This record gives sequence, C-alpha cells and structure tokens, in this order.
Amino acid sequence: MDAPVHIDHLRADSAALLAAYRDDPTAPAWAGLGWDRTELLTHVANVHGWVRAQLHLGTGERIRFSTVERAPDGDALPAWFEAGAAELLDLLATMDLAATWPTWAGPQPGTFFPRRMAQETAVHRWDAAGGAIGPELAVDGVDELLALFVPRLPAERLEGLSGSIHLHATDADGEWLVRMAPEGISFERGHAKGDVVLRGAANDLLLWSWNRLPVDERFDVIGNGEILGTWRSAVSF
Repeated sequence: MDAPVHIDHLRADSAALLAAYRDDPTAPAWAGLGWDRTELLTHVANVHGWVRAQLHLGTGERIRFSTVERAPDGDALPAWFEAGAAELLDLLATMDLAATWPTWAGPQPGTFFPRRMAQETAVHRWDAAGGAIGPELAVDGVDELLALFVPRLPAERLEGLSGSIHLHATDADGEWLVRMAPEGISFERGHAKGDVVLRGAANDLLLWSWNRLPVDERFDVIGNGEILGTWRSAVSF
C-alpha cells in the first residue's frame, strides 16, 4: 500500500471520526479505552498535531510529544481537529517520502507517517463508530503491528510465552505465522503451519490483533485455541 492510498484512508476516517463526535460527543468509545467520543477525538487530534509538528520541523531532530501544542477543550475542539487534519493531509502529500525521518520507532522512511496516521485514525474511527476497516488497509495494519509495535513489547510481557499462531485473512491476501517465545515474538508472511490457526476477515484479524475483538463466531479456530489467550495477555499497548 503506497502513501497516496494511506492518505486517502486518513482523509475518509478523519471525517468519519469527526462526524461520530458531532453526532454525540458524550457517546462511549470502545470500552477498552475508557473514553467517550470527545476524549477520543482529543487524543487523535493531539497525535495528528504531533506529526504535523514533526513534518514542519523536518528531518534533523525528533520532536517530543510533551512539547507539542494540545487540542483545546470545549466547543473549539471540532474545528481545531478539522483544520489540523486538513493541514496534516497537505503535509503528508508534499513531504519527502524518501528521506529518513526521526520517529519514536527510530529512524524511518517518510512513508512511516502516512501509514501510521492512516492506521491510527482507522482503528480509532472504529473505536468511535464501528464499521469495517477495508481489507487492504486491515492487512497492512496487521503487518504494521507485527513489524513495528510487537518488537517493542517490554521483556516482562514475554515471560513464559510459547507457541505459534497462523493468522489467515479470508477476504484478502494476508497470512502470517507468528512465533511467540520468551526471547521475543517474530513473524513471517505466508502460509505455514502453526499450533493454532485463526481465520477471519482482515478487519476482524486486525481488531483481534489489537485486542479489540474476542475470539467468537466471526472466526474459525483450528488447533490449540488456548494459545490465542496468550496473545491477549502479552500484546497490549
């Protein structure tokens, strides 16, 4: 998935998140966050603002979240979010994607930012309003989670881990073999035998991977399903 596609998803999901907020600012978001839609919109606004600040600053220095202007409270929030999202889209569309940029994940190519913002906003749009995340974006999200976030889990989360999970998307080209061990969690793309197979739509696999969905009738499970509970206890952010 290339940067213009990520930017298109970011545009659509930013608008949908804002629309959900305007429909009912006090409605609860996904229960695992403990937020309502106002708190969720504020969070995403601040993350967008962080990336805008980095893109304005350039490649020379990493900007810290604690130094970035925060979204306002009250009636000013939706307009601030909307204007900030529009500015972010423009910055992402014109940035140097080939340059190496400083990020919380270490030096990364510029494509890190369109992808991260698309994934961040898509999942939080689901937190606010539900609705499917498209299969291609969802497969990309599983890739990002496994490659970017999982290797940064603290060592204490990995104690006692063992087993392998084969994730298999039924509506897109997405298969992964995830191996869990006390030394770390690794993965490879493609069809391979695991201790347990979890089959489902790419949207559901992404949301399960982020611990937002339980293993239920949306999935087919083949093998040792107890290993799936190990993921739930280890992988949370």
